[in-house]
Amino acid sequence: MTRVLHLGNVAQNGYNNAKLLRRVGVDAYAVCDEAQALAQPEWEDAQLPPGIDAMSIWDESAAATVEWRRPDWVIAPQAPRPRVSGYYRAAYAIALRRAAPRLERLFMSLRDHFEPLRKPLGTELEYEDIVAAFRQTWMHSLLLGDLGRLFGRFDLVQGYATHAILPLVVSPGRPFVAYEHGTLRELPFEDSWRGRLLSLAYRRAARVIITNADVIASAHRLGLENTMFVPHPVDESKYTPGESELGRELRDAGYGPIFLAPARQSWRDKRNDVVVRALASLVPEYPGALLLLGEWGGDVERTRSLVAELGVERNVRWTAPVPKLSLIDHYRAADVVLDQFTFGTFGGIAPEAMACERPVVMAFDPSLHEWCFPELPPIVDARDERTVAEALRRLAADPGERERLGRAGRAWLERHHGWRLVAERQRAAYESVLAPSA
Repeated sequence: MTRVLHLGNVAQNGYNNAKLLRRVGVDAYAVCDEAQALAQPEWEDAQLPPGIDAMSIWDESAAATVEWRRPDWVIAPQAPRPRVSGYYRAAYAIALRRAAPRLERLFMSLRDHFEPLRKPLGTELEYEDIVAAFRQTWMHSLLLGDLGRLFGRFDLVQGYATHAILPLVVSPGRPFVAYEHGTLRELPFEDSWRGRLLSLAYRRAARVIITNADVIASAHRLGLENTMFVPHPVDESKYTPGESELGRELRDAGYGPIFLAPARQSWRDKRNDVVVRALASLVPEYPGALLLLGEWGGDVERTRSLVAELGVERNVRWTAPVPKLSLIDHYRAADVVLDQFTFGTFGGIAPEAMACERPVVMAFDPSLHEWCFPELPPIVDARDERTVAEALRRLAADPGERERLGRAGRAWLERHHGWRLVAERQRAAYESVLAPSA
């Protein structure tokens, strides 16, 4: 049985992929080494008590409030995160001196492999990049133990986001899989050690799993020939239509229609301002309209000011990031779910909403998806205040159309984005790496 280590639980993708892969016979393990509550397996699958701050540090006291227990295939840090101190700096200096000969050899090897990237990136790989990567691997070793030994227990390591750098520098001779979830869009082109080594990790990986359709342009820019498309892991046996306690509460209070926009507040990446302005144009016709708006991200105060400026405070309810079992209830409460209005493609929000039979409005560019989906999803494409308002107005007035889109969305997801497809494609990737055809 193939043993695969999923390294890094960004957006719960490592944990969810490992869970789904185990259903199809892969001996998968997930390293959950992030500190925040929203990156813990409990956030995904446990019935957490209300009021847990998604960005708070998850510790033993938080875990004690949960009856649910982690499966034994979850690998957690063996030690608390180190505090920067004189002892810490001295220990790192000793480790760096001892590793210097190995780092020199690694640099010479990776510099040769970096050659095809010099032109598209317009930069050189420097020895200081290797030193910076060593510091990251050293810090992870403090949490997880010897990384080389850990990686050696598995047939493959699948590194998520920038975690793909770790197998590149820790076990440079062994095949690994790099998993991108938006991280291929911009990060490899940063003029930094992280950008250069991430671009090199994508080049050196046996497979690069792409989950965001639009980043294929970045893959071509880097000259990648090792890519394959696998949708984000969404378990449609968990994300299902059903009754909503929140929905009953809001409708009993006189609200409706209800719109959910759970994305982080980032006007550059998500265009949350478009959603608020579209809502404001609907309020004269639908005074009970309610927008459930994600209260997280760097532009919360900016969006809050816009809500006040447009005079729609009573039509907006801010919602902090909630555990996934509560988020499912939010999806079910909504008449329409809104994603982002920038990139033209989707991450986790749209397929989760479709699995719950909710119509989705977002910026959706069909041309970006023709290469990876044989059939396009029934998403309502809208890009600006006018088109978003038109879409919301049309759906608010037509419950039948909302139901049709919701059912069509779930049917599409079951065919082209279901958990079994996600797991089987990854298993096929592992088999092709470990037992390539002659």
